[in-house]
Amino acid sequence: MQSESLNELVPALVKAQAEFTAIPKDSTNPFFKSNYAGLPVVVEKASPILSRHGLAISQHIGNEDGLDVLTTYLLHSSGQFIAHSMRLHLTKDDSQGMGSATTYARRYSFMAVLGLVADDDDDGNASSKRQAPPQRSEKREAPAPRLAPKEAPSGAEAVSQIKSQIKRPMPKRNPAIGKPEGKPMSVEQVAETFSAQEAYDGSPF
Repeated sequence: MQSESLNELVPALVKAQAEFTAIPKDSTNPFFKSNYAGLPVVVEKASPILSRHGLAISQHIGNEDGLDVLTTYLLHSSGQFIAHSMRLHLTKDDSQGMGSATTYARRYSFMAVLGLVADDDDDGNASSKRQAPPQRSEKREAPAPRLAPKEAPSGAEAVSQIKSQIKRPMPKRNPAIGKPEGKPMSVEQVAETFSAQEAYDGSPF
């Protein structure tokens, strides 16, 4: 959200940003065990520069679509402005939770709209205390022991194994069946020969 024209606000903001320096970290975050720039020091360092260039910051708490939000306005003496809203995340629905979330949002929105930096700046534990999810200890099954590969048989052993598999006892021939004389047999003769052999030992030739 902004005014129709920014032709006076933008040049003033450019000049102000040329004078801004990194905000010193004067506060300690016990949750993250780090230092950060608190809201009072941010306002103290930025306000004189903003005033010299006809700029000002105004912040308001409101409600949008049923959600609590903080709207920050960057104003210029000409009446031009830029505004943005930030949702307030409350850890508990009471005045303490609202105050903590509002302070957090005011500091971040104030610095964001002006482009201020303060090195590592993360004091969000006051309004969004979240514990890191416990790490799952995955149990991995031990790999199955590898079986030693069987040694390949030697050439002689391989030949012996093959011979033992293909050697089969020859069935006994029924003496009543005459030996073929090299002449072609009819279908009836072949059937009679098989029947005679099966009657002899239960198997054909």
